[in-house]
Amino acid sequence: MQTLSDKIRACRDGVVRNPYQGNDKRVVFVCSMGILRSATAARLYAHKHNTRAAGTDSDALVQLSPMLVAWADEIVFVNDYNYQKFKHSMDDWDLFNSLNIRVLDIPDVYEHMHPEMVGEFYKQYEGIN
Repeated sequence: MQTLSDKIRACRDGVVRNPYQGNDKRVVFVCSMGILRSATAARLYAHKHNTRAAGTDSDALVQLSPMLVAWADEIVFVNDYNYQKFKHSMDDWDLFNSLNIRVLDIPDVYEHMHPEMVGEFYKQYEGIN
C-alpha cells in the first residue's frame, strides 16, 4: 500500500512543492539557533502562513538548509547578522538572486514570545506601529 509520504515523494518537485501542504505562503523565519526569535515569528504567523523556524548556526535546532530555502516563498532573517551569514554561505548566486528575502532588526536579547519582541515583529514584519 502506498503511504501519503510515498505520494508526496512522487510529486513533481518532491517535498518542496506538494499538494498536501495547501496554498498558503511558505515563510521561513531565520535567527541564529532557530528556537527564540524565529520560533516566535513562526508561531505568530502560523495562522496566516505555512511557517518554519530555522537557524544559521551549525548547532541550530533546525539549520537553514537548501531544502528549506527551496521550499520557501519568503525567507525572513531576524537581523542583518543572520542574513550576512547566510549570504556568505551561498554558492549559487542565481538561486540567491531569485529568493524573496526580508531582513528585520530584532536583537538577540528576548526570550521566546517576549511581549516586546512580539511588538517588534508586528511593527517590522507587518509595518504596524
